[in-house]
Amino acid sequence: MESDAIVYWLGTTESEIHFIDAIIGAYDGVANVRREYRLRDGRAEYKVFVGPGMETEFLEIVERLKGLADIQSLVREE
Repeated sequence: MESDAIVYWLGTTESEIHFIDAIIGAYDGVANVRREYRLRDGRAEYKVFVGPGMETEFLEIVERLKGLADIQSLVREE
């Protein structure tokens, strides 16, 4: 999936990324949440590979998750 994937960086805490990964992982083939992260403005952003043709579904899932998880940012890698 990684070679054809769209990369997003999801800003959250280390404890929240496990919950977010579990929810996103329940949607087969949508995205792969990695433990790879970068620091941006003093906060961690975790790398997410979004499957080809799954970007809209991924964004809808993240939008719903915002009410349940501490999602601080979502940045699409160019």
